[in-house]
Amino acid sequence: MSKRYPEMPMPETTPNNADQQAVIDLVKRVFSAYQRFDPAQVDQCDDPDCTIWDLFEPELVRGGPAARAKFRRKDMADSQRRGPLHIEIEEPIIVDSWGDFAVARYYLNYRFEPPGELSGRVRITTVARRVDGRWRRVHHHEGAVPTGRPPFPASG
Repeated sequence: MSKRYPEMPMPETTPNNADQQAVIDLVKRVFSAYQRFDPAQVDQCDDPDCTIWDLFEPELVRGGPAARAKFRRKDMADSQRRGPLHIEIEEPIIVDSWGDFAVARYYLNYRFEPPGELSGRVRITTVARRVDGRWRRVHHHEGAVPTGRPPFPASG
């Protein structure tokens, strides 16, 4: 016997939806603070139990504010050693919202200048929740954008 789930309401997709704009603003605040290497400002955007799948971190960052603070100290120190950082969030940021929950999907381009030159394109999903009228991240997931499907081995 299969379990039946209630039908999920369709997300609000009006381009000028205030909740969607608030989540877009949240995303931009996070990366503006990161580019300035301001961990306190990034943390203000996070729910106390926010989890993070970071592009360069193999493990899920979880365990509350203390775990995120430890992760951010290392992450931002590594980034600062690498060199000046440039971040560009590609438009549009696609946001769907359902009451007090929202999901944002977007691409980000990053570039570190020398001495540790590095660049890439990332696809990101940010899950946000509104608490006391304020949107905060509850989960943030980064992944490198694939360049295509890998080739199949030649059949012999």
